[in-house]
Parts: sequence; C-alpha cells; structure tokens
Amino acid sequence: MQADTFGAYVRAELDHWGNEFALHRDCEYLGHQSKNLLAVLIEHEGEMPGRVLGFKPLETDIRAQRIEDIVYSIGKDQPVYACILRGYYCGMGRRKVERWETANLLLANMGERPVSQRHYLTLHDVAFAEVKGAMRGIAMARAA
Repeated sequence: MQADTFGAYVRAELDHWGNEFALHRDCEYLGHQSKNLLAVLIEHEGEMPGRVLGFKPLETDIRAQRIEDIVYSIGKDQPVYACILRGYYCGMGRRKVERWETANLLLANMGERPVSQRHYLTLHDVAFAEVKGAMRGIAMARAA
C-alpha cells in the first residue's frame, strides 16, 4: 500500500488556509484598534507617520489565497461544501464537535438544514476530494 503524499500535501494546505482565514479572527478586521498611538510611534522610530492617502487591501498569504479561491469556486456550485470546509478548517475547537456546530451555523445562515455529525464528516470527505481534484488540475496545468 502506498502513502497518499498528495493528499497529505492538500490537507497541510487546507490547515494553513484555515489558520490564515480563521473565522474567530474576524474582529481583527472589523475596525477594532489593533495598534495604539505609542505602538505607531515606536514602529516609526518616534516620527508621526504622514496621513494615510489610500485604501490598503488586507494582505493574505498566497498559499492560503489559492485555497480560498478554490473553496470560493466550489462554493458557487456547491455552497454546502464550502460551509463544511470553512467550519472544519477555519473554525475553533475539536473538529468533530465545535467545528461541526460552526458548520451548522454557517449552513443555517445560508438557509440550509443542519447536518448530522456523520453526514458532516462525509461531506467533508467529498469536499476534500473536490479541493484535491482542483489542486491536481492546477499542478497538471503547470506541468504542461
């Protein structure tokens, strides 16, 4: 029996995506103060920085953004799969309990019915296969 090294790579990329796009980190992006005036002065070596002249978009890691794009495209056709993936990888707590509850909350926000724990794990396996197939397609396109 051969080890599925590509599957392990996809799972590691999904874990990285989940850390980067963690659902519990939303408050950091919603305008809560992350730096006070003293921190800004220390960062700019005692000089007050000039006035901000434009919008700086939120920076994300390219690896995590690649997975986000894949999950987004899956979500356009199968939104349930995207909710399951976001709950499984981007949620907090144990994957079989708290993250299942998070996935059910995401499904409820979309107007979908909640799923059982067994069905949640089955949907995760199918959604994981979708991501794996998309990543395999990207790898094959790069090789050609």
